[in-house]
Amino acid sequence: MIPISPLWSRGSQAPYAAPEVTPIRVLVVEDDLMVGAVAAEALEEAGFLVLIAASAEEAEIILSQEKIDVLFTDINLGGRDGCDLAHRALKAQPDLQVVLASGRSRRCHSARIPVGAAFLAKPYRLSHLIDELHRAVQGQSIS
Repeated sequence: MIPISPLWSRGSQAPYAAPEVTPIRVLVVEDDLMVGAVAAEALEEAGFLVLIAASAEEAEIILSQEKIDVLFTDINLGGRDGCDLAHRALKAQPDLQVVLASGRSRRCHSARIPVGAAFLAKPYRLSHLIDELHRAVQGQSIS
C-alpha cells in the first residue's frame, strides 16, 4: 500500500501569481482645481489611474500622447467646453468612454452631448462618480 502524503508534507510549490490587472486610465478635466483634485483623489483610491487637466486644450495634449479609457470632464471649462472636447476626443480615440458633469441640467446641454456619453449633475457625490465611471467602463452607463 502506498501511503497518502498529508498536505503539510508536500514539497513547496511555486507561489500563486494573480494575473496582473491593468488599471483603468481616467482623464479628469476640471477648471476648478479643488474639485478636480478631490475627484482625482477619490478615483485613485477606487483603483483608477488618473491624469488631470485644467482645460480642454491641456486635455487634448494628454489625449494625443496617452491612451485613455474614460474621459471625465466638466462641461463648463471657461475656454472651449467639455462637449467640444468630448467630440474631438472621440474622433482621436473612438473606444473612449465619456462622462460629462455640469451644474446645469442635462437638458441644457442635450443637443451637444455625444451619443452614449454619461451625465453627472453637480454637485455629485464621489460615490456616484466612481459608480458612473465603473458603469461607463463596462458600457452600461444609465445617465
